[in-house]
Order: sequence, then structure tokens, then C-alpha cells
Amino acid sequence: MSFRRWHLVFAVLTLAVCPWLGAAQQSGESTSEVRRPGSALEVNTLDGKVLKVHQMKGKVVLVDFMTTVCPSCKMASAGLQKLNQELASKGFCPVGVALNVDSPSALKDYRQELGLTFSLGTAPRAEAMGYLEHPPDKPLMVPTLVLLDRRGRVCSVEVGWRGIDAVRTSILKLLAE
Repeated sequence: MSFRRWHLVFAVLTLAVCPWLGAAQQSGESTSEVRRPGSALEVNTLDGKVLKVHQMKGKVVLVDFMTTVCPSCKMASAGLQKLNQELASKGFCPVGVALNVDSPSALKDYRQELGLTFSLGTAPRAEAMGYLEHPPDKPLMVPTLVLLDRRGRVCSVEVGWRGIDAVRTSILKLLAE
């Protein structure tokens, strides 16, 4: 392939990929180091309580937006359970927010199936989308994990489960602050 032809192919590929990269960043698939205050989020827990995530200052909180039928969400929830057992005494607190649950029994079955002991509940979809600053007319990929520092600031928004070791590293960094 000639040098000129290679440059033409490179330019076409760049134009094709750039919009996709921008969409990935807007959807929250990349982590940002810029911290912003977390907005209000109330989770209706299985225990019949209302958990106000925005009032959980002093803890490192990971909010897991998920569905009960998603295989990746199940892997994330199982990983968060392990991290909860390992790091809760140091100030880590995961919160699961199911976006697809019409029946409390479906969420109870999910909790029992995975042996989850951390807070699990639901929030209105519109409130969840607002919390994530996600356009309501676009699909939300799950799991979407929001990591908050001890001051309640959003440190990262991740789409997908990247593995327990990577998540542990992010959590430990915030716990050390």
C-alpha cells in the first residue's frame, strides 16, 4: 500500500472512529478524574427503608445500577459482595439499585441467589437517569457503577464489570484518602 493511500485509509478510519469515541465518553464508559458532587439519590431498600445515597458522607460508596436478569450485573454483584466483606470495616459501602424490578420478590430472589448482604433496592428510573446525568432518551447500559469518595463526590462512572481487582484498587485508593 502506498504512503498516500495509507494516509487516506487512516483519515477515513479516524473520521469513522471519532464519533464512536465521543459517544463512549458521553455514555460514561470511560473514567474521569474530575470529581463532581453527587446529586440526590434515594433508594427504596428491600428492608422497607429509604437509603439516601447523597447523605452517606464519610464512606466510600459504590452505587451499582443493574438489572436482575443481566449476567454481567450478577458478576458485579457477586464481586461487590466479596469487596463488602473485605472492606466494609474500612469504610466501604456498596449499594445495588435494580432498574427492572416491578416485584419485590424478584429482587429478594436475586439477593438470595447471590447471597448479598449489602443494601439493595430500587429507585425510579427517571431519578436514576438524572443521578447518572444520562440522557433519558438513550438506553442505559448495565451494570453502571458510580464510585463516590468520602465527601460524596462522584469519582468515576464505569459501564460494565471490569473485574474485582480493578474495582478493589479504585476503592482502596479512595479509602486511603
